[in-house]
Amino acid sequence: MHPKHLFSAFALSSLLATPAMADVVIASDNFDSYTTGSAINGASGGTGWAAGWVDAGTTNGLVTTDAAMSGNALRITGNADAAAVRNLASAVSGNVIISFDFQFDAGSISNNDFLGLWFGNSTGPNIGLKANCGTGSCINDLFVRTSGSDAGGNVQDIVLGTTYTLMGYLQKTGTSNVYNRFDFWLNPTAHEMATLTGADVFDTGASSIGSFTQIGFRTATLGTADALLVDNLRISRVPEPGTLALLGLALAGVAVSTRRRQR
Repeated sequence: MHPKHLFSAFALSSLLATPAMADVVIASDNFDSYTTGSAINGASGGTGWAAGWVDAGTTNGLVTTDAAMSGNALRITGNADAAAVRNLASAVSGNVIISFDFQFDAGSISNNDFLGLWFGNSTGPNIGLKANCGTGSCINDLFVRTSGSDAGGNVQDIVLGTTYTLMGYLQKTGTSNVYNRFDFWLNPTAHEMATLTGADVFDTGASSIGSFTQIGFRTATLGTADALLVDNLRISRVPEPGTLALLGLALAGVAVSTRRRQR
């Protein structure tokens, strides 16, 4: 077989095996367009949103800088089911990839300290921090769950002041009309991001939502000195299997056309 044909066959098989390679960004915000020290309430940077951020009033989310983060970050203190909330430009009902950078920046990590990025409502699917502290130590601080009542999957004993990248794959499996599986990666590799394989933990169970137009951060049991940072928030759509098949057929068509021209 001609080397170009080998390349086309390889590219086709790779495309069909790596759903995240063709993901489409739904919404993102790196907080860099905002004024440092300003409140997040009303801020409307990033792309893919219907309007600006809304905070809980008592939470006073601020845009701040941090040496461990890239540029500005969102700083969250206090406790609220809707510490910082934003509406998407359009409803989402398909499988999605979520990623953001996270840091417990100030204070102390204690039992049940919580920050979850939720989808649809505060008891919907969540990804983020839930400290499980026994005698003398905290374990499994980062988590993912499909609903507010689920224990979910937990991973990693986090360290104060250290930045982590969290990535989740929220999906509907089988014939489910609601989201029922949430995979989680901590500091994912390029290969894991491309293939959506090798998740550190996952959670299953029917969620309360089959689509969502709103995302938000919920905090609970944080101390008055505790501060959490979030940066590089990104939500992407994963193509449906039929879309991937069409892309594969298109690539195969290109290979056939090339072969014909070389005869």
